[in-house]
Amino acid sequence: MNGAAKDKAGAFAYQGVYRYLLRLIDGIEPGVRIKLPSLRVLGRTLDVSVSTVQAAYGLLEAEGRIEPVAKSGYYARGSTAFGPALASPDLLQRVLAGACQSNMEVFSRAAPAPRADALKTVLRFEVELARRYPAGLGSTVQPCGELELRHALAARYTRCLEHHWCADDVYIGSDLLSVLHMTWTAMQLQGAVVVVLVPCAWRILRTLQQAGARVVELALDARGRVPMQRLEEVLVGRQVRLMVLGASFHAPHGTAIDDADKRAIASLLERHGVWVAEDDTEGDLCFEAALRFRELVSPQRLLIFGSLQHLLGAEAPFAYLLSRHWQGRLQQYCLQRATVAPPLRQKVLARFISGGGYDDHLSPQRESLRDQVVAFTAILRKHLDERLQLAKTEGGACIWARSRYPVDMRNVFEDLRRQRLLIAPGDVFSLQGHCHQHLRLNGCGHSMTQWERCAKALELALEAHAV
Repeated sequence: MNGAAKDKAGAFAYQGVYRYLLRLIDGIEPGVRIKLPSLRVLGRTLDVSVSTVQAAYGLLEAEGRIEPVAKSGYYARGSTAFGPALASPDLLQRVLAGACQSNMEVFSRAAPAPRADALKTVLRFEVELARRYPAGLGSTVQPCGELELRHALAARYTRCLEHHWCADDVYIGSDLLSVLHMTWTAMQLQGAVVVVLVPCAWRILRTLQQAGARVVELALDARGRVPMQRLEEVLVGRQVRLMVLGASFHAPHGTAIDDADKRAIASLLERHGVWVAEDDTEGDLCFEAALRFRELVSPQRLLIFGSLQHLLGAEAPFAYLLSRHWQGRLQQYCLQRATVAPPLRQKVLARFISGGGYDDHLSPQRESLRDQVVAFTAILRKHLDERLQLAKTEGGACIWARSRYPVDMRNVFEDLRRQRLLIAPGDVFSLQGHCHQHLRLNGCGHSMTQWERCAKALELALEAHAV
């Protein structure tokens, strides 16, 4: 049976070719551009007609997955190995998989782009240390970098005799998810009541959910204020074990909690014996000096988790936890899931922190972020002021927005994704549906042209999917 006959036997043979090509494209390494088989070659390989192959290629071209080059053929660029996740019923999985696609303009990230000058400083330190230890730090006679990094982090968080930390209080994980899993596992949160403010980072929400905690969400009001009366009702009516709070400002909302409210919250939590987990992953990116919760809470009821990614990106994916409690459980977790980070890089980061390099680069990072956030906000207001209410960003790289009119934000997300624009819909920042009319944008690292494109596309999508 020839190819044409097979096409007649199967009414939608081009769909089979389309699925074959999708799997072929998904197997390409991200960022790599390859030439796809010609129409005739693929027709012979799959035993279908050239017209069937042409139909499949046309569909992929219309979706932007491949591009034709005159007198050369069709080309595809590796995008993601997470093809099934793009069609997942889980919205978060679709957002994360979308961020792995090539040619996607990603406005959904939480963290800012790393600073090039900070990366150069770290890499220069690494070259110098590599020359000092030519045999490599893998040798048993060479000093290990993790202990040095723990000492540096402990010193950075120590304020006085009462609020001091030592290396034994610091635990290093391979990334933030690992550290959060470690923390909730050590606390044994199965069935425990945990209070969070929403919008809340998805990593915190998902790991609490997986730990079996009973999560109580308190939604910030339109001005980013904490509902104090509701918080007190929860503390009186429920046996709350833990509350998760941002260190200096509330991410992903981007607003800073008023100092008076921070003191009131700390007093309430102390009165009810509630533990505080301070999220310091972006605490240093607050645009103005701000009171930290760790300054108001006794270290005996305090956990702090953070990372260096906001300054160094993927070159420093490690996250850390500071805790004076559950030493046996935390050490067991760390030993069973030993970080495979290069000791040399850990030594470099320790010296970057203790030698002042980290602080030297923070100030220009904050100034750069504020400038970009202000400029992007101005463009969003120009195009979307009638449709979106924007929260004032007081730290970090993100802009939090609420639709002024009812809209299907999930369809807005899908519409933009088809246009190779990725936003973070509000539903990923709440387990209980508090943020379904919201979205988060991060324009840092993008050009003004990209900001304009995003704003215009978002304007049309919000109009198209109004409820």
